[in-house]
Amino acid sequence: MRFGVHVPIARGLPAAAEHAQRLGCETIQIFASNPNSWKFSTLDIAAAETFRNRLAELDIRPLFLHTAYLLNLAAPDPLIYQRSLEALRLSIRRAEELGAEYVVTHIGSHKGEGYEAGAARIADALRAIPNSALRTPHSALVMVLLENSAGAGNAIGSRFEELADILSRLGDSGNRVGICLDTAHLYGAGYDLATADGLEQMVSEFDGIVGLSRLHLLHLNDTNAALGSRRDRHWHIGHGNIGLEGFERIVNHPRLRHLPGILETPMEDGWDERNLEAVHEVAA
Repeated sequence: MRFGVHVPIARGLPAAAEHAQRLGCETIQIFASNPNSWKFSTLDIAAAETFRNRLAELDIRPLFLHTAYLLNLAAPDPLIYQRSLEALRLSIRRAEELGAEYVVTHIGSHKGEGYEAGAARIADALRAIPNSALRTPHSALVMVLLENSAGAGNAIGSRFEELADILSRLGDSGNRVGICLDTAHLYGAGYDLATADGLEQMVSEFDGIVGLSRLHLLHLNDTNAALGSRRDRHWHIGHGNIGLEGFERIVNHPRLRHLPGILETPMEDGWDERNLEAVHEVAA
């Protein structure tokens, strides 16, 4: 498993690549834009080229982009829905410019209108992604990864059945869409990754319902939320309810260990290094 963290880009893309190198990242994730705004800044072409080249030199791969938190592909509000479609399109375009192969997105909430209405809007949004916006000069096809939710409120995607249903609606667009599983979200949704039996059951269920071939990324986050609480509470590796033994089983699982693992633990001084060290130690 190649390990990395979500790297801030506030100081610019070249600085982000150097920060990833200092941490010892083998893969990284960055935001496609300001996570709390609809606005996309203009990309510095020279900085983007430096960033791409530096990641190649350091063998940091793959590169994942994450969409803004505001995006809601299930939104019943027409304005929010259209803004979400545009944000996803621009995120894919940014992936093309940076040579990223994947764009990770939260799926969204039906806001009380019901799963069926929300799922229909999500499928429409994903089918609307133009083919021309998925081919990059620096990498292969850009794939959109739907991230599972913990299930709070009216969030869609906490159960594997929902993920499979959305994928089944995409027709020919389905080869452009995969899944990212977040361990903290899984635990909050009731999948007990803290035990050996629970992990085996989760992997078997996902394979039987969605298919492991659709899984392209693990977000490795411990959690201080209770099992099945439907709460999304990321915490440091080995210091939460999944625990260090839980992560040892996850990163060494024969059906998961080929996947990249991105840590999105709280950004506190020194903790990225400690969390990366923890997963490397249990993987060894």
